[in-house]
Amino acid sequence: MPFRVTNSMMVANYNRNQNAAQVRMHEHQNQLATQKKISRLSDDPVNIVKSLNARSRLYDVEQYQKNIEDAKAWLTQTESALMELNELIKRAGELAVQASNDVCTDDDRTAISREIIQLRDQIATLANTTMGDKYIFGGYNVSSAPFVFSPDAASYSFDADNMVIVNNADVVQYNFEDYVIDMSENTDLDDERLQHIRYEINIAQEFDISISGTQFLGFGTYEIPVVIDGETGHSREVSGNIYITFNELFTVLNAFSEFNLDEGEILHKNVQPFIARLQVHQQNVLTQVADVGGRIARMDLMLDRYSKDEINYTQMKSDVEDLDLAEALMWFSMTEAVYRASLGVGGRILPPSLVDFMR
Repeated sequence: MPFRVTNSMMVANYNRNQNAAQVRMHEHQNQLATQKKISRLSDDPVNIVKSLNARSRLYDVEQYQKNIEDAKAWLTQTESALMELNELIKRAGELAVQASNDVCTDDDRTAISREIIQLRDQIATLANTTMGDKYIFGGYNVSSAPFVFSPDAASYSFDADNMVIVNNADVVQYNFEDYVIDMSENTDLDDERLQHIRYEINIAQEFDISISGTQFLGFGTYEIPVVIDGETGHSREVSGNIYITFNELFTVLNAFSEFNLDEGEILHKNVQPFIARLQVHQQNVLTQVADVGGRIARMDLMLDRYSKDEINYTQMKSDVEDLDLAEALMWFSMTEAVYRASLGVGGRILPPSLVDFMR
């Protein structure tokens, strides 16, 4: 059934369509200005959730990357200290072999003892290595030097076989948070071992970057086999601490020089055990180097993984948020053409006014 269309109905319908065209043109113009598909939550509620999730993961990835970089720097400093310690032990082994030689003179032993004491003091420097302003071998104690060295506290004596007996009491003290231990004793270190410095590298995943002072220098005592009067099966208790071993080697060489004991066989018996002890220390250090190297390799793998994650999440965010400029320009041009055409149509359907008759 036909119905009458009045001018007011045509004008109202025209205004409604004209406003809709203006809104669409404004939206496309706003997208071109911001180069973003979404500027408000109401624009696309579903995709905005994806965008927020991608942004959150990108923030997490960025923070994990910073944590890993810091952890890797700490481990690299630790590895450097261990490698230098290995070189010191290697050099001390060469000097011990030279000093145990029967043709070694008093002047040679004096020169060797002086070099040994310099190597020992360098070990003390390495034990208090810092990363920036933080000590790396003190557990939670990162603000003050973890090791206190008092080599003058050592004393020595000769037994019946002219073997040098060294008392190492209080030569090396290790200070970590709330605890102080004598490194020459076999101390229960459960509390110390719990003081691990960890970095968060993933959700609910922490990575231990610390090497304790006891792992770095060793502690306590252990038994080594010795030959007494040509008989095997005997053992001798020696220090497991590298600094104390160096200090004892210096003390033995210094004792023979001090008392002018030029007995090559006795000196050989005193110095020879240090060669085996230094080899044990070197093996322990190389084990720590391998451990730290493995941790650094894992940090490199994690960094590579997060670099890929960063690309993936950035692409995910871009797919939701970023504007296809060519497509947006096309839609803006189409909307503008529709708007201009509607203006032309409006001029035809709107009722004439007095102005139209005054032309």
